[in-house]
Amino acid sequence: MQEIYFDNAATTKVLESSAKIAYDIMTNNYGNPSSVHGLGFKAEMLLKNARKELLLALGADERNYTLTFTASGTESDNLAVLGYAKLMTKKGNRILMGNSEHPAVFDCRKELESLGYEVLLIPNTDGNIDFDFVRENLTDKTVLITHMMINNETGALYDIRKLCRIRDELAPKCMVHTDAVQAFLKTEKKLAACNADMISISSHKIHGPKGVGALLCKKGIRLSPVIYGGGQESGLRSGTEALPLICAFANSTKLLSENNEKNHEWIKKLFDHAIKVLSDKLPEIILNIPDNHTPYILSISVPKIKSEVMLRFLSEKGIYISAGSACASKHKENRVLTNYGISPALADSTIRVSFSEFNTLSDVDSLVDALSEGIASLAKIK
Repeated sequence: MQEIYFDNAATTKVLESSAKIAYDIMTNNYGNPSSVHGLGFKAEMLLKNARKELLLALGADERNYTLTFTASGTESDNLAVLGYAKLMTKKGNRILMGNSEHPAVFDCRKELESLGYEVLLIPNTDGNIDFDFVRENLTDKTVLITHMMINNETGALYDIRKLCRIRDELAPKCMVHTDAVQAFLKTEKKLAACNADMISISSHKIHGPKGVGALLCKKGIRLSPVIYGGGQESGLRSGTEALPLICAFANSTKLLSENNEKNHEWIKKLFDHAIKVLSDKLPEIILNIPDNHTPYILSISVPKIKSEVMLRFLSEKGIYISAGSACASKHKENRVLTNYGISPALADSTIRVSFSEFNTLSDVDSLVDALSEGIASLAKIK
């Protein structure tokens, strides 16, 4: 049975060359970057080169930015949000947060509130940031705004640059963090151009291995570590650096960065083809497409058929998609979709298709055919 993978927003296939690099470092260049001998020095140089590769792809330079390697996008988000907030309790008492954030940010609220912060949630109905809300609630006591760049469930592309301009106008001392895990190497411009002070990214969303992420910060930003120990990564992330994963991450970054324009055009072609075929063959479904969106993610509502049921049907045919975020799949209520404006009943019938460079037009056709078959057969069962 042919397998078709459309769950790339959850994780991606690792590039073969990146896997080979990880293996080579594990078996040949296995020194600790902190060791003061030849093998350690070689490991340190590999680490420096990997850091430079990511900075280049982000559109950042070492004079104005620092890049900290972490174990995941989640840790990068935690380090940015909690690491900054812990040092700013005497500077202000308010934090603005998107109401549709990934749990890696959203679930920091309780800890932030325990530190004495008032956390206000920024609405983004239909995938648009409520900038009026931001203007009304951004004061000189607001220490941080955290808002994702691309929504991992709806594909909404948020205007972080405008958010930063409003911050510059009303509260220039306030920091802006963006979770760009779904945006890294999936936008036409390099991420540093958005002007956020802190940017979180992850390896396994761009054909790198799981277990490694990074946090980009403008120089001068102080953070409190969330992990303590040997003081690696300039004291921000203790623990021996996972060099095999980091170098594989850098390799995937380099290759995707070199082909970014071509990849983006191909994904756009897949997205447009999917929209056309779905609209032509399955007029009963609802396409949840924000005004500003990424072509990498497509949200589809199939009325009266629960998403989990459709997922199982497609999986039996070797087609793999998801029902929203993999990290939130165990929660009954879909906060992100209801905040977007989708009714709870329809949210329960919503699936997510997410594309990669490895998908083909025929993959899309197979998905639509299987959806059509699923709607017909599952409706009869019901």
